[in-house]
Amino acid sequence: MHQSVNVASNAKMIEVLKAEFISESADVLRAAISPGGRSELLDALGGAVLLAYVLARRCGITYAELEEDVAKKAGLGIEDKHKLESAYGDLSLLKKHFESGNLRGFGQDKKRRL
Repeated sequence: MHQSVNVASNAKMIEVLKAEFISESADVLRAAISPGGRSELLDALGGAVLLAYVLARRCGITYAELEEDVAKKAGLGIEDKHKLESAYGDLSLLKKHFESGNLRGFGQDKKRRL
C-alpha cells in the first residue's frame, strides 16, 4: 500500500505543478506587457523555469536530461538558422551557457536517477 500511496501522491503533485506552471506562464505574459515590469517579468520567468525543473523531476526526468535537451534544441535552432539565432545570437548564447556548467547546482544529478 505504501508504494500506491506514493504513486497517487506523485500523480497529484504532478497535476498541481502543471496548474502552477500554467499560472506562472500567464504571469509571464502579463508582466511582459506591463510597462516597467522587468522585476515582475524576472520573477515570473524564474518561477516558470523552477516549475519546469521540478515538474520534469516529478515525471522521472533528471535535471541533466532536461538541460541536455534544451542545449540540443538550441543547437538545432542554430543549425536551422532560427530567427532568434540569425537576428540576435540568442541560441548560441544559451547553448554556451548550458555547456559552460554555470548552472549553479542544476544538473548535478547526472549519476543518479531521482
